[in-house]
Amino acid sequence: MIGIKLLIMLVFCGALSGSDLASVSSGDIRFGIDTALFNYTGTETLGLEIYEQLDLDRFSYDQDSIVRFTTTLLLISESGDTTAFDQWNSETFWAPGRSAVNSSVMPVTQGNYTLVVTVTDAGNGKQGVVIRDLTVGSPGYLSEIELARAIVPSPEESTNPLRKGEVLVFPAADGSFALPNEHMAYYYIEIYNLGGNSVQLQCRLETSSGETIFARPWVSLTIPDGAEAVGLVDSLDLRAARNSGLHRVVFGLVAQNDTLETDKYIVVGRNLEYEVETISEPVGELNEIPYPDHFRLILNSTETDIFDNLDEDARIRFYAAYWQGAPEQRLQFEERCEESGRYSNVQKESWRTDRGRVYVIFGPPDDIESELFHGGNVPYEIWYYYGGANESFVFADRSETGEYEQIYSSVDGEVSYSNWEDMLAPVSVGGGG
Repeated sequence: MIGIKLLIMLVFCGALSGSDLASVSSGDIRFGIDTALFNYTGTETLGLEIYEQLDLDRFSYDQDSIVRFTTTLLLISESGDTTAFDQWNSETFWAPGRSAVNSSVMPVTQGNYTLVVTVTDAGNGKQGVVIRDLTVGSPGYLSEIELARAIVPSPEESTNPLRKGEVLVFPAADGSFALPNEHMAYYYIEIYNLGGNSVQLQCRLETSSGETIFARPWVSLTIPDGAEAVGLVDSLDLRAARNSGLHRVVFGLVAQNDTLETDKYIVVGRNLEYEVETISEPVGELNEIPYPDHFRLILNSTETDIFDNLDEDARIRFYAAYWQGAPEQRLQFEERCEESGRYSNVQKESWRTDRGRVYVIFGPPDDIESELFHGGNVPYEIWYYYGGANESFVFADRSETGEYEQIYSSVDGEVSYSNWEDMLAPVSVGGGG
């Protein structure tokens, strides 16, 4: 770990974007894009910093092993106007497993935007595209976290766009880290308008549900008088992540009796060669989520909020990350989703029905007690699960339309009526005396 390092920033301050996942392209060329917003000190104009990371394995190269590609960046306002345009013509040496990073800054003001990034392989014309929605707000004391794969000292004469003060920050523009090799996540963050103040700082790693699994100790720092903006760099050890999937890096600041936080979501994956070899049916690369509505049924409230606020590309990455390290469970889940279709009816899709929902979440029951009609009782089914706590569910067709409603469950938090047995009794019809 490199330890917190203070960088005096004389030009930029204020990364303002949210904690969205980085975006990965669609099309023939795969690349990652992430963004951060910076405030030009003393002006209303903000700088949208755009990071690009490309795996060169997917590019063509000439006889001298040179890769040539063009990156086009288009920023569109909420009204549909083009507010900024940029283009990079890149040339780099190809080698197996090698990647390339780029960075650029576009001027913006507060508002909502759409960023369109297109990469074209000059050798064969193949393309990849990222479309990313952005909201630019007003600056506060803390910037966004910029995640990086490496931070190295910068030569004094360097004009590299990746330079931050005294260091070069090589961004993790796809927002993902693969263990065990990429076990260190570096980060860069800025603090504004606290010159002359003593502050407390901490960074931690959480699961997507908010469980802290690694935290650096709180440290004290005195910001130099007159400093409008300072930059900080440090690192986190990702080996604390027990499972692959979505995680959150959280940076905390205590200043002037206020506690402030900013965060950034990342995907942590592990080497899955062994696990993948044990699966009879390969999972393959995702182009879409096969059962998005069913998938929501197994997410907790925090994960659901994150998933619902992602764009389609980020949702696909979220889905892949959720099952990373558990490919057999993913195949089992998707089989349940398909099999739950037997509980669909003309009014509801399977995942909206009570039996279909339970089937997706808990799987096929070990035993079913079914009664269509008996002594005038309403039709019902009792599902038994003999593993674990011997759970059970009772569904009744009280309307006799084929719509089985859950009226009892032994699982905490599930719908369960105390008078469920009475609800199975025949409905008496009043008559003359």
